[in-house]
Amino acid sequence: MTQGLPPGIGPGRPNRLGRTGIVLLTLVTLVAWAPLLSVLFTAAVADALGCRVHEGFPTPCPSRFGDLGELLYTTGVMGWLMLVTGPFMLATGVIWPVLLIVRICRRFRG
Repeated sequence: MTQGLPPGIGPGRPNRLGRTGIVLLTLVTLVAWAPLLSVLFTAAVADALGCRVHEGFPTPCPSRFGDLGELLYTTGVMGWLMLVTGPFMLATGVIWPVLLIVRICRRFRG
């Protein structure tokens, strides 16, 4: 039934993870890595503006957009959530490269 179709189209191996699995893995990845991204954002903005940020209390950080001290304090303290999301960060950090390697191997195998 696939005689008139171009190569690569037609019945093939079913995707075991499925679209729903990829979407769920992506959501877990985004939620798990959010605290680290928050801390990196804090470090980058505070460094660019020359502000001092610590976990004790908010310190003033003037910018063109007003005082960013509260925002930087909040995003910096969110790093403590990595204690909870750390195992998920590790899991997604292993799962995504494995999925990529499996996909590459399948492509080369034909």
